[in-house]
Amino acid sequence: MKRHANYLLAAALTMTELASCKKEATTPAPSKTDLLLAKTWQVTDIKVAGQSVFNPPFVDACDKDDLTKFNANKSVTFDEGSLKCDPTAAQTQTGSWDFTTNETKLKITDSSGAIVEGTIGTLNSTTLILTDPDIFGSGRAAEVTYTAQ
Repeated sequence: MKRHANYLLAAALTMTELASCKKEATTPAPSKTDLLLAKTWQVTDIKVAGQSVFNPPFVDACDKDDLTKFNANKSVTFDEGSLKCDPTAAQTQTGSWDFTTNETKLKITDSSGAIVEGTIGTLNSTTLILTDPDIFGSGRAAEVTYTAQ
């Protein structure tokens, strides 16, 4: 009888341990679209031919605080930030965006129709880096770093 009691006790303990084990739910990694839409982005560096040009005379302070927001409907909103280079300019403008080449490139079109398409070097919750081997047909490589705000 004592032997059966030990088996029952062991079985009860095992069942209790199994019941208390919780399966950890795995959260799928966010998609590139999820990462892009989750934040507002600000350009924090521009490199041309490997050299940063994110200072005057190439980039003014009024351009450094500009924000870019990618929207689910494939529109993009460009915000002038608190420092406007031209006080009469609209605070925001819109354009469009899309992934191309199996989501390895990001194509951004502004309201004037100007198109920038860069290869995605990095896209995570804090950083977006786009590269273009021939920026504006200049024959020079450029790398633009955006930081999530």
